[in-house]
Amino acid sequence: MERSEKLSGAWNIAHAEELRAQFAAMVEMGGEIVLDLSAVESCDAAALQLLCSLRRTAAERGLRLRLVDSSPAIVETAQALGLAFTEITGEVTGGV
Repeated sequence: MERSEKLSGAWNIAHAEELRAQFAAMVEMGGEIVLDLSAVESCDAAALQLLCSLRRTAAERGLRLRLVDSSPAIVETAQALGLAFTEITGEVTGGV
């Protein structure tokens, strides 16, 4: 079962718990997780760490995580931290 979510707003330490809970709910539902991150306005290291954790947790549970688009904010934060975006997501489709 595929679920598509379009996420938006500011991804930062102030919203980390909310983002963590949202990702945990996605994992609990199971199936394929498809994220559209094109509307994420800003991203810090804490939020990027949560995205990495989502990827790892999904893989551990045998779930597929797929990104269909990403905002420049996420890509720029990854690059600033010395990471290739694909190292964070594992699989990216389009937009990056």
